[in-house]
Amino acid sequence: MDADGSIQRSSTIAALFAEPVAAFETRAPGDPRALAPAEAAHVARAVPKRVAEFAAGRACARRALAELGVPGFILRVGPDREPLWPPDVAGSITHAAGFCGVVAARIGTVRSLGLDVERRDAVHRRLWEQIAAPEELGWLESLAPREASDMAALIFSAKEAFYKCQFPLTREWVAFNDVSVSIHHGAFEILPRRTLAVAAITPAPWRGRFTLTESLVLTGCTLPTLRI
Repeated sequence: MDADGSIQRSSTIAALFAEPVAAFETRAPGDPRALAPAEAAHVARAVPKRVAEFAAGRACARRALAELGVPGFILRVGPDREPLWPPDVAGSITHAAGFCGVVAARIGTVRSLGLDVERRDAVHRRLWEQIAAPEELGWLESLAPREASDMAALIFSAKEAFYKCQFPLTREWVAFNDVSVSIHHGAFEILPRRTLAVAAITPAPWRGRFTLTESLVLTGCTLPTLRI
């Protein structure tokens, strides 16, 4: 287990998921010296900021995996830059604005999960058309500027969390305009705007939770384990 005292259990991240999860966060840069050689090789040519973010994610992932009874696992990178978790673990890593978070759970607890964090001011007005479906765009334009900025970041983050959630199961690219987000009190639903492969695994709507901190929006999306 990592001895890095900057890594803490995250009740904020854990609250985004209905199921029991291992959730950790840090706001400190990661130490590249703690990376396994196979992990370090992936960022061998990256700039120092990217290396520090990558190392922080791997450090948080080591803590989460150790809590699930998988100590010392080397978290390699897949062909689409996704982390390759143990076969019986679902996990997700996210980082933004100096914050890094990780969530993981046994496949028997969840089918898949996705975690995302964004700055609340990250999605400027000029980006709305790129991330929002027409119905979402109309809603954003009806809001006061500060609320619209928050909700644009939330829409972006919810779609990112959903993408991370479905991709390990489907390997399907899902664009921002392929889904729409319906926001409720602390929760959201993802609805398809075209046929998606994940619908054959778990029918829509796909659900998640969100929270806003002073500067960040965090979202978590879950595909539940099928019950017979």
